[in-house]
Amino acid sequence: MIKRLSMRFLICGIMWVGLYTVQWEGHKNQLVLPALILTGIVLLGSLLEQVINYQGDPYILPVVQAILAIGIVFVVRISPDSAVRQFWWVIIGQIIFYVVLLIIRDYRQLGKYRYLSGLLAVGLLLATLLFGFSAGGAKSWLRIAGIGIEPEEFVKLALLLFLTTYLEDNEELLRIGTVQIGKYSLPDWRTMGPFMLIAIFVLGILAAQKSLGVALLFYLLFVLMLYVVTERPIYLAIAVPIFLLTGTLGYKLFTHVRVRVSVWMNPWQDPSGMGYQIAQSLFAIGGGGILGTGLGNGIGAGSVPVASSDFIFSIIAEELGFIGAMAVLLLFLFVVMRAFTVSLRAKDRFGQILAAGIAILIGTETLIILAGVTKLLPLTGIPLPWVSYGGSSIIVHFILLGVLLNISNATAVGNDKNINVVRELGKQTKLKSAAKNNY
Repeated sequence: MIKRLSMRFLICGIMWVGLYTVQWEGHKNQLVLPALILTGIVLLGSLLEQVINYQGDPYILPVVQAILAIGIVFVVRISPDSAVRQFWWVIIGQIIFYVVLLIIRDYRQLGKYRYLSGLLAVGLLLATLLFGFSAGGAKSWLRIAGIGIEPEEFVKLALLLFLTTYLEDNEELLRIGTVQIGKYSLPDWRTMGPFMLIAIFVLGILAAQKSLGVALLFYLLFVLMLYVVTERPIYLAIAVPIFLLTGTLGYKLFTHVRVRVSVWMNPWQDPSGMGYQIAQSLFAIGGGGILGTGLGNGIGAGSVPVASSDFIFSIIAEELGFIGAMAVLLLFLFVVMRAFTVSLRAKDRFGQILAAGIAILIGTETLIILAGVTKLLPLTGIPLPWVSYGGSSIIVHFILLGVLLNISNATAVGNDKNINVVRELGKQTKLKSAAKNNY
């Protein structure tokens, strides 16, 4: 209990020192109250975990909260007006996390809604395509009650549940196959049909919305989850040429794809126009050096477009330097590796696949957005989990975190019960042996 509480005090201390350092004069009155509320939730949360006897992974949540503290500080640094909204979204996300932790004790109940989850994913994307509005070049937003939300974030949840239940139900057929093609055995259409239809609909709608980054994310999620469950390299071998073929078609058919690829290949041909974003991002990252310019001293916060969301890692790298940027990456790597550990230790196949899917999703998101801001991949516009500005992303990732820790807790509780049963059987055996000897 003391260790858990001390970690939360340290996290809150990081946040408050960061907020003091970035000098939030002019917005102090607006930001102090939500910062205090968030601090209270983080500290009281550790007490709540003690009350409900949470026995799952003790490190994932504190590390996520450390990532969150860094994100909050840099959103305040870049855009104090946006930070006010971000604070409230984070508060709501933390509350939802604890609600999920308390209510969804039997996470296996989520597996009852396989086809409903798939239809919900397609329906949300279709509604966005028909009634949404564009921001940043992609039609990926809906306005509900005056609040802009990104349905694509909630599609991650629906799609993850569909893939988990589908892969659990069809694991053996996908692993062994029923149709012989040369020396390889592949599943028949009845097995692969639902998977292929959902993939085609989801990726097709995203292409129509011009949400190329999310399309890439979902494609990798489909392929990697299929590979992790079946352990068959043939699926990776099939996925690569499909990706190259669809990428080539997209390049030929869509002007905005050609523009993004051109900017990615050589942003310096138009550094003050189409290449401005990535050029400024690279200037900011390069200007940070090893130790950084110091928190609040960088120029990228004012020169890099969309710095609080798409390019927030560039500002982190500039002001905290290579060492600070690597520290943030290590925090993400820690969360992903611990999520895979939860998957390996889960007591049922549904929990194993779902935890692995969450790990793949978080890891892939992080990789894609970091590759985009460093020019390893074309820009995608995917938010960095728990760091970038955006309410939809914050809430969805806290829901995913709640489900992941429920799987971890259920595993730990189950192991404790097994240990108690073994101990009880051992005691009974000793008593019987003693009684027999006495007799």
